[in-house]
Amino acid sequence: MRKLLLGIAALGLAAPASAEMTLGQFLVKANALKAKGMMAVFSKDLKPVMAEMKSASAQLKTEGERRKAAGLPMRTCPPKGTTMTSDELLAMLNAIPPAERGISLKDGLVRVMSAKFPCR
Repeated sequence: MRKLLLGIAALGLAAPASAEMTLGQFLVKANALKAKGMMAVFSKDLKPVMAEMKSASAQLKTEGERRKAAGLPMRTCPPKGTTMTSDELLAMLNAIPPAERGISLKDGLVRVMSAKFPCR
């Protein structure tokens, strides 16, 4: 399923997100999709979840570019060529306590990415 989800995102086949999900909402849907295994391709939630991740990733990239242009410190500094599997990323996001999951998915990404790839 991991390769399929990454392939769909890479091809840009995911529909645009209509409303930003909280991290908690995203995790409920993403974990349910993961539990379905290969059957997740038939789920109506697949495209919205992929679109939400694509949108949050794009927002994070744009924010980084703006911070760099403004001379502000970066919030996360992954080495060039860094890749993460969907399972690894999902595990890191799931490690955020449920009481703190009311944040946006982008802010959740910042939180886990800055912990894994701090700027020095």
